Amino acid sequence: MSHLNQNSTVLVTGASGYIASHLIKLLLLKDYKVRGTIRSLSNKQKYEFLYTLVPEKNSNLELVEANLTDESSWDSAVKGCEYVFHIASPVPPYVPKDEMEIIGPAVSGTTNVLNACLANKVKKVVLTSSCLAITIGNSDKISTEETWSKEEECPAYPKSKIRAERAAWDFFNKNKDKIELTVVNPSLVLGPVFTKHGNSSETLITNIMNGEYPGIMDVKLAVSDVRDVAEGQYRAMFEKDTNGKRYIIAGEDVSMEKVIRLLKEEFGKYGYKIVDKYVGEKEVIESGNAVAQRQVNLIGKENKISHEKSVKELNMKYTPVKKTVVDMGYSLIERGIIPNKLK
Repeated sequence: MSHLNQNSTVLVTGASGYIASHLIKLLLLKDYKVRGTIRSLSNKQKYEFLYTLVPEKNSNLELVEANLTDESSWDSAVKGCEYVFHIASPVPPYVPKDEMEIIGPAVSGTTNVLNACLANKVKKVVLTSSCLAITIGNSDKISTEETWSKEEECPAYPKSKIRAERAAWDFFNKNKDKIELTVVNPSLVLGPVFTKHGNSSETLITNIMNGEYPGIMDVKLAVSDVRDVAEGQYRAMFEKDTNGKRYIIAGEDVSMEKVIRLLKEEFGKYGYKIVDKYVGEKEVIESGNAVAQRQVNLIGKENKISHEKSVKELNMKYTPVKKTVVDMGYSLIERGIIPNKLK
């Protein structure tokens, strides 16, 4: 695996996010100088946890302000960096009336970052997309890196991932003689949290452990451990012959039943009332549980994903789903996101 000049700086966009914070920890542990972008440096409670990840390497961590839709903010953020991990993407806490509220910033943000990278002679960009850009509408086959989701079947957020990634590939095809690009596409990301991010995977496991999730639906999930995603991003950047390629980062295909059973087995004995009865669409809708209702369209479908390319070309070794789910449960307790009944 190749390495950059240790005196240069690696940029990570959306530094306080779930995946980005794990990548920053990995880079700091490997002695890289890291610059992370934050929307507002005045909102310290959003990002100060980053200084607790590898405290002895804090001199290697620099945080700067940048906003996806503010093109002018990216030149100074990118300047002096040879390598850029672009992870930041808008995830509103509500379903917008106008899908362009999500799609517009996702696409313009990606374009703004890439244009700044080109202007500053960045050597390589690793863009973090999503399996949502690959699997939707393709439950009749095994999805690979050649597969794209059917946009007409996608709600706003997956559509934003598709269009942002396509914009990145369009940019690369026009500038491939000047800059390198690799894209990673994680599946559902689970695993330990450093702070409350409020993302969909954190909300799902919190909901289950708090006994609010209505029960076991016939839903299949491809799970990625967040630590594996960080490793996959790192390898996509520095392994040989990854330029111009797309990599699915996904561990095991598991059922919602397995996730719930693993949590009940580990945490039920402490008094966490995890519901493990079987429920269908009718019961989920009647429950009023918004987290479960977002998965109703997945009932009975099996979106199989192949991670063969990442194993072969990035030498990925995936974390067992039991460790991923259990570690996440304990971290949610440790961070005070769910009540501590372990005492």
